[in-house]
Amino acid sequence: MTTDAPASAALDPAPSRPGRPWRRLVVEHLAVLLAYVVLGVAGGWLWFQLWDPPKGAVQDGKWLYLDFPTIAHVFSGTGLYVVVGVVAGVVLGVVTALVCRTSELVTLVVVVAGSALASYLAYRVGLSRSAPDPHLLALSLPDGTRLPGRLEVTGRTPFVAWPLGSLLGLGVTYLFTAGVSASVAEARRVELGGVGSAPTDPDRAA
Repeated sequence: MTTDAPASAALDPAPSRPGRPWRRLVVEHLAVLLAYVVLGVAGGWLWFQLWDPPKGAVQDGKWLYLDFPTIAHVFSGTGLYVVVGVVAGVVLGVVTALVCRTSELVTLVVVVAGSALASYLAYRVGLSRSAPDPHLLALSLPDGTRLPGRLEVTGRTPFVAWPLGSLLGLGVTYLFTAGVSASVAEARRVELGGVGSAPTDPDRAA
């Protein structure tokens, strides 16, 4: 009778332990994806708010810039998109690295996917708030009609701003918090019942 009680007590908590890290893994990374969605939408709104649209007028069915300085505003749209993406990506990368310590590999995959989604959302939200394409409107409008320019991103390279910033923030944080990561990994190994997790007694070893 005395030998059965300790054995049953030791076996009771075992089935519930393996599920805990997986639940935490799912919850943490779903929160990361949600954060990327929210910040992607907010980034697109901020991108449009910071941009000063170029001004032009219709002439012979074409939309032409009013002056040369106005042309600079066209390229500023691309530059602002990159700045917003890099800054937001770095912030999310740092926060994700500090919060998600269950599995660095899964975190890396989620960050890449989330940053790509945020990049797309920021682009679509910014364009949805911008004026229609003046080149198309100019085809049916009389000469002299003034129209603002449309927010644009030149080329495909700017779209890596969000992933690049996120990976930068994630990597730098991992680099400077390696000790914290190791301690959490050790705690996870002990929780899962890893071999050698029990502390050793020097007196017994002697």
